Amino acid sequence: MIFGMVMGFIWIISFIVAMNEFVIICSACSWYFSRKDIADGDGIAGDSDIWKGMWWSWRYHAGSLALGSLILSLFWLIRGLFEYIGEKVNKATGENSCTKCLLCCINCCLDCFDRFLRFLNLNAYIYMAISGEGFCKSALHAFLLILKNKAKFAFVNGIEGLFMFLAKFCIAIGTTLFCWFLIVVWTDQANDVTVHPINPSIFVFIFAYLIAAIFIGIFEVSSNSILQCYCMDVDIAKQN
Repeated sequence: MIFGMVMGFIWIISFIVAMNEFVIICSACSWYFSRKDIADGDGIAGDSDIWKGMWWSWRYHAGSLALGSLILSLFWLIRGLFEYIGEKVNKATGENSCTKCLLCCINCCLDCFDRFLRFLNLNAYIYMAISGEGFCKSALHAFLLILKNKAKFAFVNGIEGLFMFLAKFCIAIGTTLFCWFLIVVWTDQANDVTVHPINPSIFVFIFAYLIAAIFIGIFEVSSNSILQCYCMDVDIAKQN
Protein backbone atom coordinates (compact mmCIF):
# COMPACT_ATOMS: atom_id res chain seq x y z
CA MET A 1 0.00 0.00 0.00
CA ILE A 2 2.73 2.46 0.98
CA PHE A 3 4.78 1.40 -2.04
CA GLY A 4 1.85 2.16 -4.35
CA MET A 5 1.26 5.55 -2.75
CA VAL A 6 4.92 6.52 -3.04
CA MET A 7 5.04 5.31 -6.64
CA GLY A 8 1.86 7.22 -7.47
CA PHE A 9 3.19 10.40 -5.88
CA ILE A 10 6.45 10.21 -7.83
CA TRP A 11 4.53 9.48 -11.05
CA ILE A 12 2.22 12.46 -10.55
CA ILE A 13 5.15 14.80 -9.94
CA SER A 14 6.94 13.45 -13.03
CA PHE A 15 3.77 13.84 -15.10
CA ILE A 16 3.35 17.47 -14.03
CA VAL A 17 6.98 18.18 -14.93
CA ALA A 18 6.48 16.48 -18.32
CA MET A 19 3.36 18.57 -18.97
CA ASN A 20 5.27 21.74 -18.13
CA GLU A 21 8.13 20.78 -20.44
CA PHE A 22 5.73 19.93 -23.26
CA VAL A 23 4.00 23.33 -23.05
CA ILE A 24 7.39 25.08 -23.29
CA ILE A 25 8.36 22.81 -26.20
CA CYS A 26 5.15 23.59 -28.11
CA SER A 27 5.72 27.31 -27.53
CA ALA A 28 9.26 27.12 -28.94
CA CYS A 29 8.24 24.92 -31.89
CA SER A 30 5.26 27.12 -32.79
CA TRP A 31 7.56 30.15 -32.76
CA TYR A 32 10.11 28.43 -35.00
CA PHE A 33 7.59 27.44 -37.66
CA SER A 34 5.66 30.72 -37.54
CA ARG A 35 6.20 33.37 -40.22
CA LYS A 36 8.91 35.86 -39.32
CA ASP A 37 8.37 38.20 -42.28
CA ILE A 38 4.92 39.42 -41.20
CA ALA A 39 4.21 41.07 -37.85
CA ASP A 40 1.11 39.76 -36.09
CA GLY A 41 -1.32 41.50 -33.73
CA ASP A 42 1.32 42.46 -31.16
CA GLY A 43 3.54 44.04 -33.79
CA ILE A 44 6.31 41.44 -33.37
CA ALA A 45 7.22 38.97 -36.10
CA GLY A 46 6.81 35.35 -35.04
CA ASP A 47 4.25 33.90 -32.68
CA SER A 48 4.64 31.56 -29.68
CA ASP A 49 1.40 29.82 -28.71
CA ILE A 50 1.30 28.62 -25.08
CA TRP A 51 -2.39 27.71 -25.14
CA LYS A 52 -1.83 25.39 -28.08
CA GLY A 53 0.73 23.49 -26.00
CA MET A 54 -1.72 23.16 -23.11
CA TRP A 55 -4.45 21.90 -25.46
CA TRP A 56 -2.19 19.42 -27.27
CA SER A 57 -0.79 18.03 -24.01
CA TRP A 58 -4.26 17.02 -22.78
CA ARG A 59 -6.02 16.31 -26.07
CA TYR A 60 -3.40 14.38 -28.04
CA HIS A 61 -0.35 13.48 -25.92
CA ALA A 62 -1.51 12.88 -22.35
CA GLY A 63 -0.90 9.13 -22.68
CA SER A 64 2.56 9.59 -24.19
CA LEU A 65 3.55 12.05 -21.46
CA ALA A 66 2.22 9.66 -18.83
CA LEU A 67 4.28 6.82 -20.34
CA GLY A 68 7.45 8.89 -20.40
CA SER A 69 6.96 10.06 -16.82
CA LEU A 70 6.19 6.48 -15.74
CA ILE A 71 9.50 5.25 -17.16
CA LEU A 72 11.37 7.94 -15.26
CA SER A 73 9.40 7.27 -12.07
CA LEU A 74 10.14 3.54 -12.18
CA PHE A 75 13.82 4.18 -12.71
CA TRP A 76 13.97 6.73 -9.88
CA LEU A 77 12.23 4.27 -7.58
CA ILE A 78 14.61 1.46 -8.53
CA ARG A 79 17.56 3.79 -8.05
CA GLY A 80 16.29 4.86 -4.62
CA LEU A 81 15.84 1.22 -3.56
CA PHE A 82 19.31 0.35 -4.78
CA GLU A 83 20.84 3.26 -2.83
CA TYR A 84 19.01 2.10 0.29
CA ILE A 85 20.19 -1.51 -0.18
CA GLY A 86 23.70 -0.33 -1.00
CA GLU A 87 23.85 1.65 2.24
CA LYS A 88 22.78 -1.42 4.22
CA VAL A 89 25.33 -3.62 2.44
CA ASN A 90 28.05 -1.04 3.07
CA LYS A 91 27.29 -1.01 6.79
CA ALA A 92 27.03 -4.81 6.92
CA THR A 93 30.50 -5.21 5.40
CA GLY A 94 32.03 -2.79 7.87
CA GLU A 95 32.37 -0.04 5.24
CA ASN A 96 34.86 -2.08 3.26
CA SER A 97 36.85 -0.09 0.67
CA CYS A 98 36.11 -2.57 -2.13
CA THR A 99 32.39 -2.40 -1.37
CA LYS A 100 32.48 1.41 -1.38
CA CYS A 101 34.31 1.43 -4.71
CA LEU A 102 31.82 -1.00 -6.26
CA LEU A 103 28.84 0.99 -4.98
CA CYS A 104 30.32 4.24 -6.27
CA CYS A 105 30.82 2.71 -9.73
CA ILE A 106 27.25 1.41 -9.82
CA ASN A 107 25.88 4.77 -8.61
CA CYS A 108 27.87 6.52 -11.33
CA CYS A 109 26.39 4.18 -13.98
CA LEU A 110 22.89 4.75 -12.61
CA ASP A 111 23.39 8.51 -12.67
CA CYS A 112 24.60 8.39 -16.28
CA PHE A 113 21.60 6.28 -17.27
CA ASP A 114 19.29 8.70 -15.43
CA ARG A 115 20.73 11.63 -17.40
CA PHE A 116 20.35 9.65 -20.62
CA LEU A 117 16.70 8.84 -19.88
CA ARG A 118 15.86 12.45 -19.05
CA PHE A 119 17.63 13.69 -22.18
CA LEU A 120 15.91 11.08 -24.35
CA ASN A 121 12.51 11.85 -22.82
CA LEU A 122 12.92 15.56 -23.43
CA ASN A 123 13.87 15.05 -27.07
CA ALA A 124 11.04 12.52 -27.50
CA TYR A 125 8.58 15.16 -26.26
CA ILE A 126 10.05 17.63 -28.76
CA TYR A 127 9.63 15.18 -31.63
CA MET A 128 6.07 14.47 -30.44
CA ALA A 129 5.23 18.17 -30.58
CA ILE A 130 6.61 18.50 -34.12
CA SER A 131 5.38 15.27 -35.72
CA GLY A 132 2.38 14.30 -33.58
CA GLU A 133 3.62 10.71 -33.23
CA GLY A 134 3.48 8.59 -30.08
CA PHE A 135 6.14 8.38 -27.40
CA CYS A 136 7.95 5.22 -28.55
CA LYS A 137 8.24 6.27 -32.20
CA SER A 138 9.23 9.79 -31.19
CA ALA A 139 11.91 8.52 -28.82
CA LEU A 140 13.41 6.31 -31.56
CA HIS A 141 13.30 9.01 -34.25
CA ALA A 142 14.64 11.66 -31.87
CA PHE A 143 17.53 9.37 -30.91
CA LEU A 144 18.39 8.76 -34.58
CA LEU A 145 18.14 12.49 -35.29
CA ILE A 146 20.54 13.24 -32.42
CA LEU A 147 23.02 10.63 -33.69
CA LYS A 148 22.82 12.12 -37.17
CA ASN A 149 23.49 15.63 -35.86
CA LYS A 150 25.60 14.76 -32.84
CA ALA A 151 28.13 17.55 -33.44
CA LYS A 152 25.43 20.23 -33.47
CA PHE A 153 23.76 18.85 -30.34
CA ALA A 154 27.09 18.55 -28.50
CA PHE A 155 28.05 22.13 -29.36
CA VAL A 156 24.67 23.61 -28.42
CA ASN A 157 24.46 21.62 -25.19
CA GLY A 158 27.97 22.70 -24.22
CA ILE A 159 27.26 26.41 -24.83
CA GLU A 160 23.87 26.03 -23.18
CA GLY A 161 25.35 24.40 -20.07
CA LEU A 162 27.98 27.13 -19.71
CA PHE A 163 25.42 29.90 -20.18
CA MET A 164 23.00 28.34 -17.72
CA PHE A 165 25.68 27.93 -15.06
CA LEU A 166 26.88 31.52 -15.44
CA ALA A 167 23.32 32.85 -15.38
CA LYS A 168 22.38 30.90 -12.25
CA PHE A 169 25.64 31.79 -10.51
CA CYS A 170 25.39 35.50 -11.34
CA ILE A 171 21.76 35.68 -10.19
CA ALA A 172 22.60 33.90 -6.94
CA ILE A 173 25.67 36.10 -6.29
CA GLY A 174 23.76 39.30 -7.06
CA THR A 175 20.90 38.33 -4.74
CA THR A 176 23.33 37.36 -1.98
CA LEU A 177 25.23 40.65 -2.23
CA PHE A 178 21.96 42.58 -2.08
CA CYS A 179 20.93 40.58 1.00
CA TRP A 180 24.33 41.23 2.60
CA PHE A 181 23.94 44.97 1.96
CA LEU A 182 20.44 45.04 3.48
CA ILE A 183 21.59 43.17 6.61
CA VAL A 184 24.57 45.46 7.09
CA VAL A 185 22.45 48.60 6.69
CA TRP A 186 19.75 47.25 9.01
CA THR A 187 22.23 46.29 11.73
CA ASP A 188 23.87 49.73 11.47
CA GLN A 189 20.51 51.40 12.04
CA ALA A 190 19.55 49.06 14.91
CA ASN A 191 22.60 49.29 17.14
CA ASP A 192 21.04 47.12 19.83
CA VAL A 193 20.64 44.15 17.47
CA THR A 194 23.60 42.02 16.40
CA VAL A 195 23.08 39.90 13.29
CA HIS A 196 25.96 38.23 11.48
CA PRO A 197 25.31 38.39 7.71
CA ILE A 198 27.12 35.16 6.75
CA ASN A 199 24.48 32.58 7.74
CA PRO A 200 21.48 34.40 6.18
CA SER A 201 23.53 35.07 3.04
CA ILE A 202 24.32 31.37 2.65
CA PHE A 203 20.61 30.47 2.76
CA VAL A 204 19.80 33.29 0.34
CA PHE A 205 22.46 32.05 -2.08
CA ILE A 206 21.10 28.49 -1.99
CA PHE A 207 17.47 29.48 -2.50
CA ALA A 208 18.35 32.08 -5.15
CA TYR A 209 20.37 29.47 -7.06
CA LEU A 210 17.50 26.95 -6.92
CA ILE A 211 14.91 29.49 -8.08
CA ALA A 212 17.23 30.69 -10.85
CA ALA A 213 17.73 27.07 -11.95
CA ILE A 214 13.97 26.63 -12.31
CA PHE A 215 13.57 29.69 -14.52
CA ILE A 216 16.78 29.18 -16.51
CA GLY A 217 15.59 25.61 -17.18
CA ILE A 218 13.10 27.14 -19.63
CA PHE A 219 16.07 28.20 -21.76
CA GLU A 220 17.40 24.63 -21.77
CA VAL A 221 14.13 23.17 -23.03
CA SER A 222 13.63 25.95 -25.59
CA SER A 223 17.15 25.70 -27.03
CA ASN A 224 16.84 21.92 -27.51
CA SER A 225 13.41 22.38 -29.10
CA ILE A 226 14.62 25.01 -31.58
CA LEU A 227 17.71 22.93 -32.43
CA GLN A 228 15.63 19.84 -33.17
CA CYS A 229 13.20 21.93 -35.23
CA TYR A 230 16.15 23.25 -37.23
CA CYS A 231 17.57 19.75 -37.84
CA MET A 232 14.21 18.41 -38.96
CA ASP A 233 13.67 21.47 -41.16
CA VAL A 234 17.02 20.89 -42.86
CA ASP A 235 16.22 17.21 -43.44
CA ILE A 236 12.83 18.07 -44.96
CA ALA A 237 14.42 20.72 -47.20
CA LYS A 238 17.03 18.22 -48.43
CA GLN A 239 14.32 15.68 -49.28
CA ASN A 240 12.41 18.26 -51.30
